[in-house]
Amino acid sequence: MAKTEQSPSPVPPSHPHTLRVRYAETDQAGMAHHAAYLPWFEEGRVALLRALGKPYRELEAEGFHFPVREVQCRYRAVALFDDVLKMTTTIEAVGGASIRFGYRLVRPADDMLIAEGATQHACVDDAGKVKRLPRALREMLGRRL
Repeated sequence: MAKTEQSPSPVPPSHPHTLRVRYAETDQAGMAHHAAYLPWFEEGRVALLRALGKPYRELEAEGFHFPVREVQCRYRAVALFDDVLKMTTTIEAVGGASIRFGYRLVRPADDMLIAEGATQHACVDDAGKVKRLPRALREMLGRRL
């Protein structure tokens, strides 16, 4: 029986992004406040779409909006004021009218995993009605970088 060669699984699109913990994002103890993580996730998501050649502004101009339907965040270690963090944002799933992004925040100075999470987004039109992603956009979001 001949051995069949399987093609490797496609690597989901991902994008590294560096950010620094700002003073305004910390509590009195100098630790990043839990609410700071959601804007960081958004920053990573926007940077990923830009890197794919489809800036969020362009998607909006075409009548596509992606409200958050669900958020998950697992805090693993403390991030402190002025820490430099590397966030990797990954497209985990692309559905007919939805996208799921994954996030991983690491402090490169000590290679500490700070947090990991995910956001699920619906695709809607300008009126807020669910809208299917066009095939070209689904393919672009699912391709390897």
